[in-house]
Amino acid sequence: MKGISPELRKRCGEILRFVIGGVSTTVISYVVYLLLLPHVAYFVAYTLAYALGIAWSYFANTLFVFRRRPSFTRALTFPIVYAVQYLIGSLLLVALIRQLQFPKELAPLAVVVATLPITYVLSRWIITAKH
Repeated sequence: MKGISPELRKRCGEILRFVIGGVSTTVISYVVYLLLLPHVAYFVAYTLAYALGIAWSYFANTLFVFRRRPSFTRALTFPIVYAVQYLIGSLLLVALIRQLQFPKELAPLAVVVATLPITYVLSRWIITAKH
C-alpha cells in the first residue's frame, strides 16, 4: 500500500464497504423475492422486495459505507437513488425475462450487477452531500 494516497485508500475502503452493504441488501431483497414468488406475480414480488431493500440500504449506506449520521433529509432523498435504479432495473428485468428468456429466479441478480455503478454514484452523492 506504499505510495497510495490517503484519499485513494479511503475511496477503496468505501467502495469495498459499498459492495459488502450491497451484498447484504441483495441477499435480503432476493430472499424476500423468492419467498413471495410462489404467492404473487414476479413483478409484484420484485417491487415488494425492492421496497424493503431501500430501507435496509439507507441504513447500511449511511452508517456502514459512508459513515454518516442518519438524517431526515437524507432519508427522504435517498429513495431517489432507488427510483432511478428501479426504473432502469424494471426495464432490464422485463427485457431479460421476456426477450432473452432469462430465468425469473436469477434475473434480479443480473439487474443488481448491471445497475451497481449508478447506485454507488447516486448513493455517495446523496449521503455525503452537505444538507
